[in-house]
Amino acid sequence: MILLVDDDEAVRASLSLLLRQGGYLVQSAAHPDEALDLLSQKEPELMIADMNFSIETSGEEGIAFLKTLKQRYPQLPVILITAWGSVPLAVEGMKLGAADFINKPWLNDHFLQSVKTVLTLARQKREEPSEVGLNRAALNKRFDFDAIVGEDAGFMQVLETVGKVSATDASILVMGESGTGKEMIAEAVHLNSHRYNKPFVKVNLGGISASLFESEMFGHKRGAFTDAKTTA
Repeated sequence: MILLVDDDEAVRASLSLLLRQGGYLVQSAAHPDEALDLLSQKEPELMIADMNFSIETSGEEGIAFLKTLKQRYPQLPVILITAWGSVPLAVEGMKLGAADFINKPWLNDHFLQSVKTVLTLARQKREEPSEVGLNRAALNKRFDFDAIVGEDAGFMQVLETVGKVSATDASILVMGESGTGKEMIAEAVHLNSHRYNKPFVKVNLGGISASLFESEMFGHKRGAFTDAKTTA
């Protein structure tokens, strides 16, 4: 069940309809206090919470509510939504444990994909055997990391994250300095995903000019630009 918290009745109605069409059970609340009362009766799988519940638009109400939720229900995943989004606000929310941050007006497909990804990761975490720790042998039993070498504690956390997100359809950005193994991590994501039997295409974006990027990535028609002699 998903608990939706927003003071705007129209938003609650729209998102409730969208989520139900996506196959989810939904319960809604207009205020954090109402949501906490519902939580005391039954804990949902996911909470979707607005950041503002009055004329205030700073997001402080949502941040305070998130802090309360993480203190009382640390395992409950929370997606934050707001019409007054900003990068600092999103960063603060994610640091406090929010699973995602979505701006209003939302895109339906993106919203449902976020919900699906957060629920998938939460269910994986609940189903993990309690005795499994962050060691290479345990990770190798669950995921395919044969091509990657390393047993540093920090690196084990990276590999565990790779294994978890690989099972989802979420977009993944791999960052790091040159030579740190970003390409190997990308290959590990592909190898552990449900697309493992599909081609893994590597593209060096640094070698593609801005003017030809769309053609290289998505194809072009004959004559679209100089030397475009065939449709590709």
